Amino acid sequence: MIRKVRSKNTGFTMVELMVVLVILGIISVGAITSITGQNKVYHSEEDIIDMQMNARVAMQRICSTIRMAGYGCKDAFGPNLSSGNLVTNGDVAPNPLTNLLLISDNDSPTPDELTLAGAIKHVGTITAVPATNQITLDELRANIKSNGDVAAKSFIFVSPRESNIYQTVTGITGNTLTLLNPLTAAIDDEVYQVQAFTLRLTNNNLRVDDNVDTSSTNLEAASNIQDLQFQYGIDSDNDGEVNSWVDNTATLRQIKAVKIFILACTSKTDKEYTDRKTYTIAGITVGPFNDHFHRQLLESTIYIRNLNL
Repeated sequence: MIRKVRSKNTGFTMVELMVVLVILGIISVGAITSITGQNKVYHSEEDIIDMQMNARVAMQRICSTIRMAGYGCKDAFGPNLSSGNLVTNGDVAPNPLTNLLLISDNDSPTPDELTLAGAIKHVGTITAVPATNQITLDELRANIKSNGDVAAKSFIFVSPRESNIYQTVTGITGNTLTLLNPLTAAIDDEVYQVQAFTLRLTNNNLRVDDNVDTSSTNLEAASNIQDLQFQYGIDSDNDGEVNSWVDNTATLRQIKAVKIFILACTSKTDKEYTDRKTYTIAGITVGPFNDHFHRQLLESTIYIRNLNL
């Protein structure tokens, strides 16, 4: 008998191979599409988180600076802001010697600017009192200058335990400050510098400019801020309450609060998103922009307590 032996080394047919390749291709395309979509969503959400963080940082820096407006300036501008160059139209350089507030108002989308003076910089702690008109600090934590400096960074605000004393620095030797007038000071009293700072937007970056002169120290506090607007709550009938909100006022002593509007945007476009929203900024409606940037509008109100001392 002739026994037929069937070979076990049979292979796939061409049709079977083609079916397998098609299935693998479909699976691969689906996987790549899913990964690409997730990657886009990840980067989009990352940009949105960065935008929100920038907006919060900008708002926090603006609020903390505005809260210090007028602090330590009573001796320079008088009780109830009765003396001094309280507000101007912005034609002169901001200077804590002459200006407490400078308001530059613009309608959205042109950003506003606000310059204010206050005892904002912590300079150091008193460690010795060599003379009645001298104090020695533990260290100079800020770049302070004497009253001969054109940047007008000459005022020092000393905050003792019982009273606040406003002084002018006439000389600096090491960590020892010579003052224009005698001063009753004690060890461990804190010293602050009165300076003017301008809150402004430059190329969508929030800047806190120190005295806004050629030698100033400029700090970029946050990026990707599209618009910055201020409104001022005024007490027109002197009852202690805000009666109305205005974009500008020549009666500085009526200001009780500042309302801040920040419009932040993402740094990159999202092709899957179109911004069709409208935003109300200081009474002005802007948008829809119909572009591919995400935006967020933040609003905050700061009541300032140091302008009406």
